[in-house]
Amino acid sequence: MILKPLTSSGAYVKMNVCTAFLHLTLLVTVQADTASALRFYERGKSAYTAGKIEEAKELFTKAIAEDPKHAPSYLARGYVYQYDRHYAAAAADFSKSVELEPAKPESYFRRAVEYFNLGEFRKCVADFEKFAELLPDQKPHLWQLGIAYYYTGQYKEGRELFESHQTVNSHDVENAVWHFLCIAGMDSFEAARAALIPIDGDSRVPMMQVYQLFKGTGDEENVLKAAHQGTAIGGLRIRQSFYAHLYLGLYHESKGSGEKAYSFMSRAAQHYKSNGYMGQVARVHRDWLKKKRAQE
Repeated sequence: MILKPLTSSGAYVKMNVCTAFLHLTLLVTVQADTASALRFYERGKSAYTAGKIEEAKELFTKAIAEDPKHAPSYLARGYVYQYDRHYAAAAADFSKSVELEPAKPESYFRRAVEYFNLGEFRKCVADFEKFAELLPDQKPHLWQLGIAYYYTGQYKEGRELFESHQTVNSHDVENAVWHFLCIAGMDSFEAARAALIPIDGDSRVPMMQVYQLFKGTGDEENVLKAAHQGTAIGGLRIRQSFYAHLYLGLYHESKGSGEKAYSFMSRAAQHYKSNGYMGQVARVHRDWLKKKRAQE
């Protein structure tokens, strides 16, 4: 709608028409930028799927240059940085995704993972909790939050989370162990052993030997023997050795044996390095112990 002129010259009408044209021009420009960003974004996804990581990063960066408010490009580039283990850069991109799309659960989850990798445990907890707030039915599955609670000293919350996780994953020794660790943190080693969640059927070697260790019916030697013997070779044997050393480190920590805990955790993080989430837990835990040792 064009308003009637305020003067006989029609000056207001002219100004209004010019303003409308300017708004239309800006709208067309924004739409063109968004379309261009989307093209770079789609090409970036294809490159990432094909394993062309650097090309994908460049394309997502071009998409962001075309449209600095294109949230999916920040999220996607964050994935690339995450893949490259550039934790701070990934967290920054996920933060931008959160800023632009604050109701998107995935952005909080991904940023929480990076905050954990950076050792920023309280920020990690806050983001995992926000993710659970947005998707309440996912909270029992959110064992990563339970682990983060352990590092912030929120042992009660961790215990409750692992008890909830047991209802959706009932054969996981790791869940029982982290539940054990939270009780040991809030009470004692003996109380944790008394409250150990019953587990059977975890077929991963050497997880049942780890369970017996925490239960008090096994020992360190049996855990290591199970990990190193058998038919497993190559990557599988390294994986088994990783889990053996990770949980031996946590076991000795729960008993207050700091030197042994650090020794086993260091070997898990370095010699038997794992690329999965628990591999990051080993690295972060080793660095956490190292920092605590330096402060003593």
